[in-house]
Amino acid sequence: MKKFELTDAAMLLLIPLTMIGFSASIHTHNNDISTTKVAQVNKIGETIDTEYSGKSDLNKGSVRPLYFQASRVFSVKYRTVNFKTVLDEDYREEKLYRYVPGAKKNNRTYSWKKINGHTGKRVYVDKKAKAYYHDDDGERESEDFYRIRVSANKTATRYWVNEDAIDD
Repeated sequence: MKKFELTDAAMLLLIPLTMIGFSASIHTHNNDISTTKVAQVNKIGETIDTEYSGKSDLNKGSVRPLYFQASRVFSVKYRTVNFKTVLDEDYREEKLYRYVPGAKKNNRTYSWKKINGHTGKRVYVDKKAKAYYHDDDGERESEDFYRIRVSANKTATRYWVNEDAIDD
């Protein structure tokens, strides 16, 4: 009986030792590959996120973030509406757009001087758009935009504005 118990104990001791041996041999074998992958990921991340600005005398040898903005909008839903409203008191903090931001690649912005904008100016709203995008944390967010015109004429030039620019 003791012979079988001794054999069982020896087998139970050998199993963890062989597993450690196999994992050590696999780890040393793939060591070069994993180091290369980490180096590639870091290299790609540096070239995309930062820029080396060693050429200017002002920022000699400093690394600063690039200022590019990839489009994060993945869906825009439009709805027809028809109402009159006025520009909000904080309308200057927003912009006038040709298209819903993120819906087109080359979207043009306009100055409020183009429509003689002022607080309380009457505007006509004919469309509402809800733009869905991913924020910096990867969470799904949405923003509302309205298509406005400053004339009652339906063929007048129309602009897209953020919901904060008009008084709902």
